[in-house]
Formats: sequence, C-alpha cells, structure tokens
Amino acid sequence: MQRRQLLIGMAALVPLASWAQPAPRIRMFELYEQDLSFSDVAKRLKGKPITIQGFMAPHLKVESDFFVLSNSPVETCPFCESEDQWIDSIIFVRMKKRQDAVSPGTLIEVAGILEIGPQTDSATGFVSRVRLADATFRKL
Repeated sequence: MQRRQLLIGMAALVPLASWAQPAPRIRMFELYEQDLSFSDVAKRLKGKPITIQGFMAPHLKVESDFFVLSNSPVETCPFCESEDQWIDSIIFVRMKKRQDAVSPGTLIEVAGILEIGPQTDSATGFVSRVRLADATFRKL
C-alpha cells in the first residue's frame, strides 16, 4: 500500500516539474531569420522568461535601470539608429531593479521576459525590436 501512495504522490508532482523548468537559454542569432524577420523561436518565446549571454554596452546614464546587451563587446551607442538600421546582435534590457554596470568586455548572462516587435522606449526615446523586461544579470 505504501508503494501505491508513493507513486500517486509522485504523479501529482509531474505537472510541477514542467513549471519548475529553468528558463530556456537562447542565442541572439536564434531571434531572427536571414531577412531580419522574427524567427519561430522568438515568436514562441515572446512574453516568456529566457536567459541569454552577451556583453553590456557602455551606459549613457550611470544611474539607470536599463542597458544594451550585445553579442560582442561594443564601445558606441547602438540606439543612435532608426528601426530600419537596427543591429540584429543587440537587445534592449530593462532591469527589474538597478544593478551596477560591468565593463563592456565582461561576459554576462541575462534573465528576463522576452518582448519582440518595434517599440520606442517612453523613458529614453530609444528604438528597439527586441527587449528583455524585468531582467537581472550576473557575471560569468
């Protein structure tokens, strides 16, 4: 009888196991098709938590709750372009709460909610096609 109770109890936990799965880790190139339209991966993960690695671009404002995540270290402002000139290797990151910036050459992992589609940030005026909201990051 105890074995049956154990199996029933374990079966009840199966739905929780899928809920407790870590957020999928994706790479920037997985977000776009060759024509810069959004990939099926990006569309499927829209509005869901993801993790992604990259480099923090230099902050324009020291006390800010946002930054730009780049596929490689950058030294210039990636938001000085229009949507038509958008670089497919950067993501606008809005942090859940402010964290201290890291140097541009430091590899980080960012976790947040994936947002896709053109948008102009109301606070900064920056144009983006891909964003991570409620994000946190850690050095790797």
